[in-house]
Amino acid sequence: MNKLYIGNLGENAVPSDLESIFKNAKIPVSGPFLVKTGYAFVDCPDESWALKAIEALSGKVELHGKLMEVEHSVPKRQRKKMSTGSLESGTYYRVKISGRPVVRWKGELLLP
Repeated sequence: MNKLYIGNLGENAVPSDLESIFKNAKIPVSGPFLVKTGYAFVDCPDESWALKAIEALSGKVELHGKLMEVEHSVPKRQRKKMSTGSLESGTYYRVKISGRPVVRWKGELLLP
């Protein structure tokens, strides 16, 4: 994965800020920085450069008073699967637990 997510950016971060940070760290990029409010994306030439960028910059470089987070960019579909705990097939399960007694607290434990 060569695409990087750069997070924890200030609202006034611009592409030239990121260009100079990557240039100073001697990390090449293979395209423009796509900057949104609070985050950005960029492509590295290959996986080894992406890993070097993560290692050199994530949590170590400050931009406008905030430490940048640099990590592999994960497509939205995969992020959603990871956050819902779904299986590879796209299904996930919920377990409903019922019939448990209600426990109340009032200075000391009172059982129902």
